[in-house]
Amino acid sequence: MLSAPFGAEYAWRPSWGFWERSYVHHFGLLDLPSRLRARIVMPELDRLQLRKVLDLGSGTGCYSFYLSRNNCTDITGVEIDGGRVSESSHIAKCLGRGNLKFLCGSVDQCLKSFPPEAFEIALAIEVLQYLPNVASILQETYRVLKPGAYLLGHVPVLGHLRPEERTLFDDHQIQEILFEAHFQIIKIRPTFGGIPRKLCSLYDRLSRRRMLVGVLFPFFLLASAAFQLENPNGDYRFFLARKPAEKMTENRRPKDGS
Repeated sequence: MLSAPFGAEYAWRPSWGFWERSYVHHFGLLDLPSRLRARIVMPELDRLQLRKVLDLGSGTGCYSFYLSRNNCTDITGVEIDGGRVSESSHIAKCLGRGNLKFLCGSVDQCLKSFPPEAFEIALAIEVLQYLPNVASILQETYRVLKPGAYLLGHVPVLGHLRPEERTLFDDHQIQEILFEAHFQIIKIRPTFGGIPRKLCSLYDRLSRRRMLVGVLFPFFLLASAAFQLENPNGDYRFFLARKPAEKMTENRRPKDGS
């Protein structure tokens, strides 16, 4: 199962029929931007190999499912959409993933329910822009992480807000909110520029035609594999930060590893 494509577990979505289930089982999650983000995020997760994981805004649960393939890893997914939590919990049960659970509720409410220093890494992939109180969320995230634990995220820096987004990010703000929450920045990388961004835009236009997407999706994946996702002109930022293993002295700004 470790070699299964990213998102293959989503084939167990209860509303899908035989052909949809078979397609996702063989090709993985049918969403090009998500698959490209996974190409950035998964190598970092594989490198860190941490055992207590918090997935904030887990959505379809694909990162949680990917990490739960290692039965030594315990994952808690947090998602405000009750329908997605129900689907993800159903899939976890079908797969017998006892190391995986999903909680329904807002990110801030769920964070407050966890004890201090409970997790080794928190994922915040395409979620922070939807939260109106990012500073307090990051402070609570810091609280529930163990000393030396990580925060891994991916956010847009588009210069404008899209529907349902609440927080507008730029390069300066990303660094400031991490610093104010006392995280040490390890890296910040621009992503999703050039050809990959154009491929995602084209995919978005075609996604309204279900059959056409089903036919073309493998070719989109193949075409995107030829291009680097890190791009100095990218419209998104990947970041990795860390809760210091030792308490930092007051007013000492962490070194930016970007």
